[in-house]
Amino acid sequence: MRIVQSARSPQPRPGGEFFARPADPTQRRYEALRAYLFERRSAAEVAAAFGYTVETLNSIVRDFRAGRREFFVSPRPGPKRAPAKERAHTRIVELRAAGHSIDEIALVLTREGMSLNRTGIAEVIAEAGFGRLWRRPEALRGAPRREQLPRTGVIDFERWPERVQTKHAGLLLCIPDLVALDLPAIVAAAGYPGTTVIPAISSILSLLALKLANIRRTSHVEDVATDHGAALFAGLSSLPKTTALTSYSYKLSHEGSVGGTV
Repeated sequence: MRIVQSARSPQPRPGGEFFARPADPTQRRYEALRAYLFERRSAAEVAAAFGYTVETLNSIVRDFRAGRREFFVSPRPGPKRAPAKERAHTRIVELRAAGHSIDEIALVLTREGMSLNRTGIAEVIAEAGFGRLWRRPEALRGAPRREQLPRTGVIDFERWPERVQTKHAGLLLCIPDLVALDLPAIVAAAGYPGTTVIPAISSILSLLALKLANIRRTSHVEDVATDHGAALFAGLSSLPKTTALTSYSYKLSHEGSVGGTV
């Protein structure tokens, strides 16, 4: 497509060909409107010059008069770099090479003070050339553990230190309400199972602790398992490990969970 200049039109200066041969649809619409409305050229001439049908040109004019005038976009300068992604790049590659999922990597980055959203992590993984990570069994999932979890058991208060540090002391504020509900009686009436190592009430409190601490998956229990406040809430030396928590629900009966005794 080429715009034919009249004999009275001066020759364009260098660079003027951009306006003579508008390739961008928005620019072409602008130039066609200008030729028809401002230069008062006929609809047939303008339509032929810009590659429209007369009907399409009339539609463009109608939209323009109705307020559709988005021709020029003001550029918004944005960051040319992604510092957070660059800072976490090496760690993301390291964790992916070890077989960890995007959710697990996000958890580790947050834990290590390099929080990054799933999109940023996925971009780093793609740029590094890693393929799809096939879904693993539940018991095999979870972020790398920071330390070996202690053996779980009922709290021995004779060995319990007088002062401890915890990030989840807020869990203990729920205890008065649980006492008021007589949670141990509810658990007993529902027939929830326990073991010689972990009583039923402690298993239920461990799962409740994860919910209250906003831990979405039991596979991430190691993030709070060694916290003294979470352990004290459940009455244990530490919260049970992933396998114990994920398999606990299989031992429950539907009637005991939703029946009239609860």
